[in-house]
Order: sequence, then C-alpha cells, then structure tokens
Amino acid sequence: MGVRVAAIVTIALLIAYHLMRVAATACSGSVCDAYIPLSLLLPLLVLIGAAVSGMLAISAARRDRAWLIVLILCTAVGVIGPIIALAVLRDSPDAFVVASTIVVALAPVGALVYSFSRHAA
Repeated sequence: MGVRVAAIVTIALLIAYHLMRVAATACSGSVCDAYIPLSLLLPLLVLIGAAVSGMLAISAARRDRAWLIVLILCTAVGVIGPIIALAVLRDSPDAFVVASTIVVALAPVGALVYSFSRHAA
C-alpha cells in the first residue's frame, strides 16, 4: 500500500467519523444504539491509519533528512497527541474531538504532502 493511499484512507476515515457524529447528534431513541460501535471503531481506525501512513512516509523519506524529521514529528504528535489530549481534555468532549482531529490529521496530511513533493518521486 502506498503512502498516498494510506493517507487518503486515513483522512476519509476521519471525515466519516465526523459525519457519523453529525448523524448521531440528529438521532433520537433506540435507533441511535447503532452508532455506538462505530463511535468506538472509527477513532481507533483513524489512529491506526495515522500511524501506518506516517510510518510509510517515514520509510519512503529515509534518504531525505529534512522530510524525515518533519514526518517523524508529525507521526509522533499525530499518534501520541490524541492520547495526551484525552488526559488533558477529559471533561470537555467537544474540545477533545476538535483538538484530536487537528493533531491526528498531522500524520496523514504530512504524508500526503510528502507524497506529492518532488522528493517522493
């Protein structure tokens, strides 16, 4: 699987999670129970996708020191950041979702930017 594919799939999962959240907030009654498994699975898949896309980009950039440092930082912050945000923002779920979305998106966006750079060719 290529860097671009992993990054795009991760970003698509992140978008799907937010669309699911919008649908769940508009829902009422026992029908909303269907959103519970998705609300647990999608964030985990996004976190795994961020790690995978970051690691693939790091592997591809191993000969370019500047990109390597940027991608390592983006991946580390993208994977560890949401866990830290959960600890810090545990009483503010809306702020946690916004902060985690921004932080976890660093890895796939960095990988995607790298994949379109002339260095990745």
